[in-house]
Amino acid sequence: MIMKQSSQDKLNWTKYFLIALICGLVAIDGMNSAIADSDKLTEQRMEISESGPRLVIESDTVASRLGGYHGILAFLHNFAVPVLLADSEIASFFGNLTTTPADIEQCLAMMLDHDLGGSSRHGGAVLESGHRCRSSMPKIHQGRNIPDQVITKFIDIVAQQAELVGVSQADIKAIAKVLERSRGGIRNK
Repeated sequence: MIMKQSSQDKLNWTKYFLIALICGLVAIDGMNSAIADSDKLTEQRMEISESGPRLVIESDTVASRLGGYHGILAFLHNFAVPVLLADSEIASFFGNLTTTPADIEQCLAMMLDHDLGGSSRHGGAVLESGHRCRSSMPKIHQGRNIPDQVITKFIDIVAQQAELVGVSQADIKAIAKVLERSRGGIRNK
């Protein structure tokens, strides 16, 4: 006996296949990176909607509130870096670099994401350009002789731009704290 499959059956099998494929990819990549780091979850609750109950997972990391690596990178690229480079005192320290501005933005975004509770690597990531992000602030800034007041200005500009785009004061303080921790490795190297 030969059974003919209806178009609805084909649609259902396709749907089940796609769900199985997604589940397989999640299993390969790891559940933590698919949803969120389990140790960073602060609240799980059930919401009842018209379609029924659903689990809502909220993360309490600054990185997640900023949109993770991609959100931080977009902020740097579209808001912070243009203002930083428009400041002649800060821009002068970006001359004669072998690293491209795009590479610097990506590495800084990864560092901020990592240090603000995100999943980016701390250092050693290799970008599409082939550039390897470094985690040593003294090595990165060696020979730049950046004075303390320029670092303060850099942090202040990032904070001002974050405030302009609506980042909360608590998150701005966390960003400033991360940047402040790097001061010793940057100053007068």
